[in-house]
Amino acid sequence: MRLEGKKVYLILPMFLALVGTQSFATQLKTSVQTESYSIGASTGNYIVNQIYEQVQMGAKINIDLVLEGFNDALKKKSKLSEEEIITNLNNRVEYLNKIKKEKLIKLQKDNAKIEKDFLQKNAKKSGVKVTKSGLQYKITKSEKGKAPKPESIVVINYKASLVDGYVFDDTYKNKAPAHLSMINIVDGLKEGLMLMKEGSKFTFTIPSKLGYGTVQMRDIPPNSVLIFEVELLKVLEPGGMKKKKKFEMMGSKKDEKKKTLK
Repeated sequence: MRLEGKKVYLILPMFLALVGTQSFATQLKTSVQTESYSIGASTGNYIVNQIYEQVQMGAKINIDLVLEGFNDALKKKSKLSEEEIITNLNNRVEYLNKIKKEKLIKLQKDNAKIEKDFLQKNAKKSGVKVTKSGLQYKITKSEKGKAPKPESIVVINYKASLVDGYVFDDTYKNKAPAHLSMINIVDGLKEGLMLMKEGSKFTFTIPSKLGYGTVQMRDIPPNSVLIFEVELLKVLEPGGMKKKKKFEMMGSKKDEKKKTLK
């Protein structure tokens, strides 16, 4: 599940009930005031996010008792000993880990079926070719420039998405091409790039076994097919970027000297 940009607007008002009967300064003037407020805000955000994540996982929680426990802790009047609190929190962690594992296994199974169906249908589309490894690709534009090697640095523009259309990376949107080491990219993209030459445009459909596999990678679910629309701009030798930057820096110093002489 991807929770892009969501804020905890439903839980935050309940947390604010904690301070409902207390009076606070409405203006923050001194450094002590702003720093003190920041401590409270940071603590509040942490608690709210923890509660939200657990609720999203399906775990039950009693907000009133969370607030009561927080308030008692501030007054140093906790109803439980420190040992009891640690034991209860450890039990909670074990329970949450169990839920996570169950959800992950279900997600892996569901996505494995989606992946199989998608790859079978995509392989039959016009212009799509399939390599021995299972990588699928379609040539949009073919050129005769330099081809990458396993150790090359590549300069590429790309749009990366999932089968549901979710775009998880886009250099076009960022308005800056990516400089990637072939050594550090997923196997499917590495294999695909070596089929290209400078100036070419390909679309790669990468099976999960050539991508991130069965693990959850940030907002990319397990067993996800990766779709890369790639434009290969430049192929550089290992260390090529350092040399290029050094040359540019030297050039800029020469220009500064010329300006100074004038």
